[in-house]
Amino acid sequence: MADQLVKSAARAIEILEVFAQERRRLTLSQLGSLLAYPKSSLSVLLKSLMAQGYLSYQPTDLSYFPSLKVASLGAWIPSAIFGEELMPLLYDLRDATSETVTLTAPAGPRMRCLRVLLGTQRIALQLDEATSFNIIGSAVGSAYLAAQPVDAVAAFFARAAKTGTPKEDLHRAQKLVAAARTSGFASVYDRVTEDGGAVAMALPRTINGDTMVLAVAGLSHRIAGAESRIVAAMRERIGK
Repeated sequence: MADQLVKSAARAIEILEVFAQERRRLTLSQLGSLLAYPKSSLSVLLKSLMAQGYLSYQPTDLSYFPSLKVASLGAWIPSAIFGEELMPLLYDLRDATSETVTLTAPAGPRMRCLRVLLGTQRIALQLDEATSFNIIGSAVGSAYLAAQPVDAVAAFFARAAKTGTPKEDLHRAQKLVAAARTSGFASVYDRVTEDGGAVAMALPRTINGDTMVLAVAGLSHRIAGAESRIVAAMRERIGK
């Protein structure tokens, strides 16, 4: 019985995660295809989430969608984690640059997006909170490493070499980190994403002890052409 309750709880969360990924109304059949759950148990879960006010139901097309109650559950979390001033800073930077703004933190050998604000340009870099980047060679990874103690960075690269990371990639990444230590920011173009570039800067605060990195990203020619202006905007807002 306990195992069944745990499975039901996990599946209820997975249902909400599917809506977060799809961002559209979904029918029982569509949810069943995406989740591969038995139709009978999925129907019971959807009715339960509806009864608790977490899903709304549209009888005209038999579709479901998360209610505002779901959004309200986590509305307080960004402020609790990042502080009251950080989220407005991200929006302000996005509005000032019109480009996609990300907040990332390390997750193993990668930098994981904690928050993504899509740019307002007609063609903006499309990312979401499921996106992550290799620490080695990325702008956010280079900015992160540049903010760490020298001996810790040396140990990181030594481990990467043992796991088979190509020497050329390691050498290029070490140069990026060295440049970021000097300039206070890292910029990378046309390497992580095709025709994409980013300017990244470590924040002077941590989350659970880990350095967070702020980045502005978009089409390479736009970011490169505005690099100085973007760096100045980032420094102005984070006090660097």
